[in-house]
Amino acid sequence: MFYLISWTVLICATLLFSLLTFFWALKSGQFDDQERARFFPLIDLPAEKPVTVKRRPIELYVLAICGLSVGAALVACIVLGMQFL
Repeated sequence: MFYLISWTVLICATLLFSLLTFFWALKSGQFDDQERARFFPLIDLPAEKPVTVKRRPIELYVLAICGLSVGAALVACIVLGMQFL
């Protein structure tokens, strides 16, 4: 029964994050212009210069820590689930 609580918390957190992201996108106007995208294949745009993004080392460390923590959480849920089988 313990593993059901951890999965329920994970699902609720994901749902909350998804809803917050959707309402942020709705508020910031991400869905305002729905007609513009369908004409993109018909427009002959000039070639753009490639944009290089320089990442600071701290960003890479934060991304790595986030990825490792998500992976560890998933492994922990699987291990805890295996104990109750």
